Amino acid sequence: MPLPVAWIKPYTGETGKTSRVFTTTMGHAGDLKDENFRRLLVNACYWGMGLEDKIPAKGDVTILGEYNPNNIGFGGFKKGLKPADHKLR
Repeated sequence: MPLPVAWIKPYTGETGKTSRVFTTTMGHAGDLKDENFRRLLVNACYWGMGLEDKIPAKGDVTILGEYNPNNIGFGGFKKGLKPADHKLR
């Protein structure tokens, strides 16, 4: 049976303002190695801001810098790693 991996929905909050909501069941760090998944996320950002008419046919979603996420599962924790260690050089 096919299952959705991403969907969109308008949401109206208590103030009456309607927002655009995107969600996905994907999102492990390893998923970001896939160009198509990165494009899905970038396109969702365009859509969420109401800029769907500005989405390029095939925008550049190249990862800047080195990207080597841990494998999924237990035991992948890297002790002593800090957010600053991920700074682009």
